[in-house]
Amino acid sequence: MTRRWTLALLAALIVVPAAAQGVNPEGAYGQAEADAATLYQDVLLLISMRTLALTDEQLDRLSDLNAGVLAQVTAFDELRSRLWADYHDDFEAVISATLSGGRVDGRAQRALDNALGQFNEARSDLTQARADAARRFVAALSEDQQALVQSPEDAAARRALVQRLGGFESVGEFVAAGIDALRDLMPDEYQMVVQSEAQRMAAAMVGRDSPDLPAMTAEVLAILTEVSTWTPPRYQEQRESLPAQINARLGFDTGARAPVSWEDMLRLVGSERTSAAIALVRGPAEGEAQ
Repeated sequence: MTRRWTLALLAALIVVPAAAQGVNPEGAYGQAEADAATLYQDVLLLISMRTLALTDEQLDRLSDLNAGVLAQVTAFDELRSRLWADYHDDFEAVISATLSGGRVDGRAQRALDNALGQFNEARSDLTQARADAARRFVAALSEDQQALVQSPEDAAARRALVQRLGGFESVGEFVAAGIDALRDLMPDEYQMVVQSEAQRMAAAMVGRDSPDLPAMTAEVLAILTEVSTWTPPRYQEQRESLPAQINARLGFDTGARAPVSWEDMLRLVGSERTSAAIALVRGPAEGEAQ
């Protein structure tokens, strides 16, 4: 195990036990942040429930699935606390050796490897449990409701694209930012790099191994070439709408996205606030005060 992974594991295992012991170094400010985060979570849950127009029967199904996931969350948190308790001395020995650049004791390293194996397996099981619960909930929806939900496959493809784009949410924003940088170059510098930049952008969009890479490179190069002829005033005028123009020309983001993302579905089945949101959607029971 590399020292980077060692420290990452220690951080993951130490944070939860400290929180479980009631450690709150941020005081009132930290509580205010927590309250804001809870409110934000409630709003997101309510928006998803209202968008899907869930029936009472579907709310019951969601409640059952959510309870199952939260039970696994509790088991996962208990495992983290137990790993911290069981391997506390080994953790501290490895931290000390890692930070000082010294030799890590072999026994402590093996203990840490064992803890890492348990931690990663439990985390993987929890992630799979959330995804399975979300799929089961989607199956409980009507066809019209399902049409409002992003598929896990589309969500994965979207995440992969955003990662390749360096965090930009759309191809148009990504290319427009590249054009901004290219326009700062001298003419001879621009000619030297424009071809490679077009290929780099195209590879981010479709993948380096895609058979569409040559065609996409040519399309991007045509856009870069056209925009390079624009005067500064025209570029300034067009800059705000440039991402949308690029998306339309390249065929990206042309359709409306599903109003309920796959992340929203994972939140519905996995949030500690789901039961509270369900209660708000249902409203007061008959005979209760309004």
